[in-house]
Amino acid sequence: MRLKTFLSTYFLIIIILFSSLSIVSIYLNDSQMNMLREQGERDFQRISTTLARDIAILYGRYEGLGVNMAQEVNSLMVGYTRYYGAHNIALSLSDKSNISEDEGLPENTGISFVQKDDRHFVHIGADLQGDINFYRLDFYSDVTESIDNVQNIQRILLIFMIMFSIVAAFALYLILARIFKPLDIVAGTSRKIADEHYSERIYIKGNNELATVAKDFNRMAEKIEKQIYTLEAVADGKQRFIDNFAHEIRTPLTSIYGNAEYLQVASLEEGEHIQLTQSIMNKTKHMQEIANSLLQLATLRNYTPKKSEINIPTLFEEIAQTINGTIEECDVSFVFKSSIDIMVGQEDLIKSLLLNLCYNGIKACQRSNDSVSLEAKQEDKNVVLSVTDTGIGIPEESLAKITEPFYRVDKSRSPGQGIGLGLTLCKEIVDIHDAKMIFESKVGSGTTVKLIFTASR
Repeated sequence: MRLKTFLSTYFLIIIILFSSLSIVSIYLNDSQMNMLREQGERDFQRISTTLARDIAILYGRYEGLGVNMAQEVNSLMVGYTRYYGAHNIALSLSDKSNISEDEGLPENTGISFVQKDDRHFVHIGADLQGDINFYRLDFYSDVTESIDNVQNIQRILLIFMIMFSIVAAFALYLILARIFKPLDIVAGTSRKIADEHYSERIYIKGNNELATVAKDFNRMAEKIEKQIYTLEAVADGKQRFIDNFAHEIRTPLTSIYGNAEYLQVASLEEGEHIQLTQSIMNKTKHMQEIANSLLQLATLRNYTPKKSEINIPTLFEEIAQTINGTIEECDVSFVFKSSIDIMVGQEDLIKSLLLNLCYNGIKACQRSNDSVSLEAKQEDKNVVLSVTDTGIGIPEESLAKITEPFYRVDKSRSPGQGIGLGLTLCKEIVDIHDAKMIFESKVGSGTTVKLIFTASR
């Protein structure tokens, strides 16, 4: 593009310059020729008038006295020729009466430009006026110097134009290089971004159009970078989901297949038969729970909750009654308190959310004096629900991943301890309520999960 712009602009400049030079040269040449023509006409008119008068005087003085008039006229012309020759004017006088018709009588030729031996002349040929019109005067004014001056001026202009064209080419190249430099930067940055260097940016100073383009380009690059990282994160998340899902169902499928194959080939007693079929049913139930949870996840995506006012103390009492058996079985204490009475949300989903978190807290409690607490309060006009346990805690490196499907903090955890989708469901419930879920945990000291809901309905 730079080369095309350079060539087109340069050729346009050359065409304009040399067209201008041609016009100026033609004007100078025409002006000089007109001036020389007018000067020649004036000189011829003056010389022919003076010469005609002098010849007429000679004829009036010597005519009829037997004097050779041709010789007298020639003597007169010698003086004229010598005098005007010093002024670069050549004169020739012809007696038309002594020229036969066979030789051809010269006619008035008017004014013309002639060239002899590399010399340029203005020629005028005409008869003298008056009674001596049988004499013809040919006038040659040497204008070589004037024409050479015009040609020298034309040559100087041509040289100047050529030099100017060369200088203009360099100047135009430098100007275009400066103009196109930002575009080169944009192109280079674009190539780097295309080569996956997404953090590349353009830095152009000023407030002109190119600086505006650079700013818009940088905004576009930032959005592309964020989008790329988002897509990469989504792709990584999907891959982790596939990996975790495959790992989660491989164990029960292997167990089911092994038990079924054993049932097919082995001769078993009734007790062993019941035990194997019960194992198959347990593994199948586990896979059914995974399928139901995945279906629930799919249902929650793009779901708009039916919000209403929820009585928090009543909700907490229902949760306490639901988990009471598990608490007694695990020998864990459970307390709840609320400093507010009402919140807004879909009650069954909020209840499912809190139950999941409470069950996770109970599972994390492995000591006899551990406890789980449920609390509701208001902070900065927001409703904050929190579930706190004094269990084993979560490592810091796992906090950002615990809501991913099938993610396990304890890689050795058996499938019977859960399907790994509880916190994923919790996150979906929180997201569709436009709320936030924050984990605060320390290994060996316990975990607190804060749920922050906006107070508006």
